[in-house]
Amino acid sequence: MDNLQWSEHILLLTPMWWSGLPAKLKGLFNRILLPGTAFDTREKTLLGMPKPLLRGRTARLIMTSDTPNWFFRLVYKTAMVRQLRSQVFGFIGITPLHVTHFSEASEAKPEIIEAWSNKVASLGASAG
Repeated sequence: MDNLQWSEHILLLTPMWWSGLPAKLKGLFNRILLPGTAFDTREKTLLGMPKPLLRGRTARLIMTSDTPNWFFRLVYKTAMVRQLRSQVFGFIGITPLHVTHFSEASEAKPEIIEAWSNKVASLGASAG
């Protein structure tokens, strides 16, 4: 939690498991995103939700999956991204959440992996 409190930009790099967050990552969120540090249940927003305490930060999600990107968008309706954007990061005040999705990861050829590495390096160089 200390690292989240001093940071200006958060990078979350994770695989997608069964169309969602890996259990250990969700457990980490459960342990560190607590009332009084990530949100305040005593103060409410205009919509009656707890006040987010980590405003002013941005985030980047880099996710890998075996699900083709078109299928993830069309059939799954980007469920994991929506959950992270609204119900995790948005809830605690971290916006916007930019997303990079590397799909069909298990069968990726070396040249595809190299392109992904270059993309991540480019994102890192531009701090976004």
